[in-house]
Amino acid sequence: GGQQHAALCPHGGPDGQGQPRAEAAGTGQGHRGGHRPCAVVGAAQHLHQGLGVAGGGPGPGPAVRKTRKARRLKQAKEEAQMEVEQYRREREQEFQSKQQAAMGSQGNLSAEVEQATRRQVQGMQSSQQRNREHVLAQLLGMVCDVRPQVHPNYRIAA
Repeated sequence: GGQQHAALCPHGGPDGQGQPRAEAAGTGQGHRGGHRPCAVVGAAQHLHQGLGVAGGGPGPGPAVRKTRKARRLKQAKEEAQMEVEQYRREREQEFQSKQQAAMGSQGNLSAEVEQATRRQVQGMQSSQQRNREHVLAQLLGMVCDVRPQVHPNYRIAA
């Protein structure tokens, strides 16, 4: 016990270089002031070695567990992003097909309206061509036919 105590505790053991182990463990005040008893320090070291630092313990150490967890989280995040992108592409494709179907029917309507407008414009142009000579002759006749008359509102000053 004394040699193990000396190996675990830098303050020495029962060989006169510090307080005896029994006194240290019994009072909790045996080592130079308020230092923890060596039995507690030894148990903590033994527990630390058993946590997988040497590889033969109950499982991987905290650093390995942390990196594995980070890797799993990253993979889950990437998978979720891929699912979101796939869903977005599907919805976009569905929207495009619906929009194309709606625009197709509206495209027919706009073509019909455009065709009706062309017919009306052609009708007006042909009417203008037919009546052009008649309208010009009537206009020239009114301008050139001068009939001198005194206006009924005109008063002769006397």
